[in-house]
Amino acid sequence: MKTLIIPTDFSALSKKALEFAVNLAEQIDAGIMPLHSYSVPYTSETFSTSLVDMLRKNAESAMEAFVCDVPNHIPCQRKVTPFSLKEELKTLSKDKDNTWIIMATHGEKDWWDHQLGTNASHIINAMNAPVFLIPENAEVRFPIRHILVASDGVKMTDKVRERWKDLKGTLKASSQALQVVASHTEEGTDTFEGMPLYRLFHENFKNGLLEAEEIVHPELTMAVHHKRNWFEELFHSSATKSLALNHNAPLVVLHE
Repeated sequence: MKTLIIPTDFSALSKKALEFAVNLAEQIDAGIMPLHSYSVPYTSETFSTSLVDMLRKNAESAMEAFVCDVPNHIPCQRKVTPFSLKEELKTLSKDKDNTWIIMATHGEKDWWDHQLGTNASHIINAMNAPVFLIPENAEVRFPIRHILVASDGVKMTDKVRERWKDLKGTLKASSQALQVVASHTEEGTDTFEGMPLYRLFHENFKNGLLEAEEIVHPELTMAVHHKRNWFEELFHSSATKSLALNHNAPLVVLHE
């Protein structure tokens, strides 16, 4: 059984991620794990035990309220931790075959930006498991039956292909690939990893993807974070955050 981990600060935005996770759990018969970190910053001074205990109790109380509407038939394992969110996610995602991470976002001042770092690569690089990014205003539809794959034309590694097959098979979804190209002469159709591939000319990758999503209307878009190529540059720039905030469907990222 898959476990869907939802990092949360108990905000309305986190609730959106929880709602997405609940719907996804319904579709694939998974369990969920809302996760909250109440870690205190490291200083030369020692925080009192009573203060830390108060933070823990407040977090546990807030967690109970956060999950109160989760249907009883969905396994829900709450986790409140004194460790940093980033380290806790790295530990939990070691079971990469059975763990998916669900995160909602609305801008550069997101709480997870504060805890994980403002660069999206910090999230992707740290995780062994697929990471779903749910923009605040994204169109969310269930069940997920069609996935648009944002391709750079580079063949998937065995590791990514295995994760992709697991993702697609678990969702029981169809798929098609899109490659944004730099010239009209490169436009056309082909196949990529056994699925239809459409090459679309656009001067800007993000805008090209947005245009394609308007036509295809996928429930989910998938992208691969390569270790060394153009997509790595994308994940080290504001383009990634812009993509996560403005695309029209939830985005799932698979890491090499």
